[in-house]
Amino acid sequence: MFGEKIARLRNELANYGAEGVVLTQSENVYYATGFESVMDGWRLPEPISGVYIPRDESIPITLLLPEASLISLLVAEREGYPINFQSIKTFDLLNFCVMARAEDLYLKLEHTVGERLGHFSSKIEGKCEPDIISALVTMLKERGTLEKLVLFDDLRIAIKLDQSAGQRHGDAYDMLFKVRAIKTKEEIDIFRQSGIKADRVMSHTVSLLEREKTWREVEKSVAKFMIDEDINPLPTSPMLFGGTYDMAFKPDLFRTLFNKNFERGQIVILETQGQYRKVWIDINRTAHIGTASEGYREQHQMVRSCFDLVVEKMKPGNNTADICDAVQSTLAQNLDTPGKLLLIIHSIGAFPLENPMNFPATGLGATNGFVIEPSMILSFDCLYFGSKLGPSHMENVFEITEHSAKSLYRYPLDLIEV
Repeated sequence: MFGEKIARLRNELANYGAEGVVLTQSENVYYATGFESVMDGWRLPEPISGVYIPRDESIPITLLLPEASLISLLVAEREGYPINFQSIKTFDLLNFCVMARAEDLYLKLEHTVGERLGHFSSKIEGKCEPDIISALVTMLKERGTLEKLVLFDDLRIAIKLDQSAGQRHGDAYDMLFKVRAIKTKEEIDIFRQSGIKADRVMSHTVSLLEREKTWREVEKSVAKFMIDEDINPLPTSPMLFGGTYDMAFKPDLFRTLFNKNFERGQIVILETQGQYRKVWIDINRTAHIGTASEGYREQHQMVRSCFDLVVEKMKPGNNTADICDAVQSTLAQNLDTPGKLLLIIHSIGAFPLENPMNFPATGLGATNGFVIEPSMILSFDCLYFGSKLGPSHMENVFEITEHSAKSLYRYPLDLIEV
């Protein structure tokens, strides 16, 4: 898996005329090496690990990590997830490493543990540096890259290296998203597993929709269920849309209030989001409390027809924006307020939005779309916000094969009436 990723990264580095790339954002370090720290969850503004990937295959891929974290390489190896690197550059983390270096006369290690730690220690370049910036400066100086272009996923790091050593730098994210848009077989397998998880979460969520329940009670139960399924829920709430966001969305549009019991006639938007094994789940369904009117059922079916037509056109070689525009200008015109139908296809992975487009890619420029390729994983949002009868939303994640789009989610798109 890592060999394929590194090869694509090096190919893009050549296209950009860059000598290498420094990754220090935890998602990107994990993507390229498999390394993760228990402290990643702190979301510190300063990185606590990194990796340098050179364009030249003869130069080692260098993992940067606190000296005290060396043991984590052994732990990952024992759990069957060896970290991808060829050399190591260490630095201090607060005074943890100072403590770790202190002699402990009572410490006894298994022979194999000491042997493997010795192996990892042999990969360390030079001395332990006082911080990650010092480690990067020393390493890049030794590689003679200061006057050559190096890309960074954190421009704060890049600026500091420019100030410290005059390192030429550029933004890595445009390149990264192009590389990450094409998934490896191993990544696709994880997404397939996430599809099974997404269906289970939706089934559980629907089972909670009783009139004596409140939105807040549903949120708490869904979050617990996700955690039990080894899914990290979306922060604040596992439900992206709904009554909890009464300060951001009009309650009368979504027909739910976060602090009152569900009532007959209310529309409940069920967009449950979270991360399973570092990839995002992005499923969305619409529920109606009680029997829906015939008019609302017809509206939901029309939105479903638009959804199906877009999916039919999600094939390699087609542009995502062109697909949506074609449906928006034809079939969608049968809706009461066609302009209130939002259709967008986006790449998904370690982030909910990671389109292979140049920054900024979340403004109107995103509506230009991108060309679909095999082995992409794409999420398709089909969201009708019409206020006459109320909203109708649906969303699935798809694996792009050689000839079509295959949904990773099996939970029905039909209107849910409870």
